[in-house]
Amino acid sequence: MTATASPTLNQRIVEKRHYWIEGLRIFLGALLIYKGYYFVENLALLYNYIDDTMPLNAFVVSHYVVFAHLGGGLMIIFGILTRIAVLAQMPIVLLGAVFYTGQSSAFFGPTTELEYSLLVLALLVVFFFYGSGKCSVDHYILRRKQEEEE
Repeated sequence: MTATASPTLNQRIVEKRHYWIEGLRIFLGALLIYKGYYFVENLALLYNYIDDTMPLNAFVVSHYVVFAHLGGGLMIIFGILTRIAVLAQMPIVLLGAVFYTGQSSAFFGPTTELEYSLLVLALLVVFFFYGSGKCSVDHYILRRKQEEEE
């Protein structure tokens, strides 16, 4: 009799890597919800910031930002239309956070949020291409639809 070798640590990590990616997706959604809640609590500051930096209507932009962060964050956490939710976040993070916030005198420093914005932008790009993954509502619905067709 031959004994079956137990999988190595590397094999187990590769086998379960989608759980790590799902955790990262949930973490990203939670960050966006936190930022959306912060904007709701400090709406007057957001209005003033938009009026000072952008030639756009502060009311419309601020409500888009809040809705996209809160609603999109929930969609990303549960994996509901993840690519659409990520696509709604990208203009906010790219234009608002990276370009406008990153224009301070210190490119990287203790008072900037540029590093945070770049990290969130990178994660948004990853999940735009990766999608919602196996532990998501989208995957569950797709799997049920395929089972009904068989």
